Amino acid sequence: MELKEILAVSGTPGLYRYVAQGKGGIIVESLADGRRTMVGGTTKVSALGDIAIFTTSSEVPLGDLFQTIYDRQGGQSVAVTSKSSPDELRTFISSVLPDYDTERVHQSDIKKIAQWYNLLIAAGMTRFTAADEAPAEGGEPTTEAPKSAKTTKTGTKAAPKSSATQRTPKVSGAKTASVKNTTARKAQ
Repeated sequence: MELKEILAVSGTPGLYRYVAQGKGGIIVESLADGRRTMVGGTTKVSALGDIAIFTTSSEVPLGDLFQTIYDRQGGQSVAVTSKSSPDELRTFISSVLPDYDTERVHQSDIKKIAQWYNLLIAAGMTRFTAADEAPAEGGEPTTEAPKSAKTTKTGTKAAPKSSATQRTPKVSGAKTASVKNTTARKAQ
């Protein structure tokens, strides 16, 4: 299980694992209890692999932050909860990410980080960075483009289109039912 498969769904607590694409949205499975549910196409869904935390100099991917917390905690859950004081939250985040941006990273963000980390640990996750992000044998990170990428006229590789950007237009049942039959009836 990788972070790009783990989803945070707006308006619902907890984390979910992507299962499949459905007609009206996506099918997800709760990490907490394993129940499957359908998430509508208009609901905001964020993959944890796409989230980053602001620092004073750049952004740190959430997977790297989780890996740092995991290494410092020895694989144990963190003691910070949603009821922790603001001082405890700031102490926690500055211990794992000393240069976080104090103006753009809010207390609610720190609570989510701690809550999500604890959920992932409870689900048995121990590696938070993707295998392809790890350095290759020569010590250099791999920068190869995917094989499905197309070459543009400038000679650079274009990223393949993701399934999220290839949406099909929705047609409601009411519109299809109101279409009249255009064939002419023969006189009897």
